[in-house]
Amino acid sequence: MPGRVSPYEIYAKHILEAMYGQRYGTLLLRDKPDLQTIDGAAGIEVMSVNGEAFERLVTEIAISEPYQAPTDRILRLCADCGIAYRAWQTYVINPLPASGFIEPFKRKLRKLNAGYTFLGRYDLFLYSDRHTMDDYELEPLLEALCAENRAPICYHYVYIDAAGRLACFDLAHGEYEIRSTGKIRSTLFSDASGQA
Repeated sequence: MPGRVSPYEIYAKHILEAMYGQRYGTLLLRDKPDLQTIDGAAGIEVMSVNGEAFERLVTEIAISEPYQAPTDRILRLCADCGIAYRAWQTYVINPLPASGFIEPFKRKLRKLNAGYTFLGRYDLFLYSDRHTMDDYELEPLLEALCAENRAPICYHYVYIDAAGRLACFDLAHGEYEIRSTGKIRSTLFSDASGQA
């Protein structure tokens, strides 16, 4: 197991085992890629597309005192994220379009081809609290991902978790499907709070 495990890697492991257990079985937390099947047939790289500044902002808001004016740090992080601060403790977070997943995909594809553990197949899991994934965005996103997926080593499945839905893009066959993550998320978070 790698020394530092991201909460997104643990989340992706639970989501993929619950929704695509027949494809992966039990996933192991590893490195390069982050998740791997026991038999070495597949590996999944996991990435949050929220960005570090956004992650810090969410943390700051969560630990801030309720009903207090925002700290200078929160206002600075809002500005760094392009988030409008409108009124006392009201943060207007404008969602970003699904096309915002293309650049992280390209970065991960370059890293994949720079040297990862040899496995039978490579997949990618992208997570965002900031992006939309409306139906009209899915076909163009699939086309863009397929067009970019040209390298000696390519991704087969790309999972995008955003807006309460998980899209599975099968780049090898040019297809996608959408599944709701609501039930699995509620089970996962209720299990976590019960263990605390």
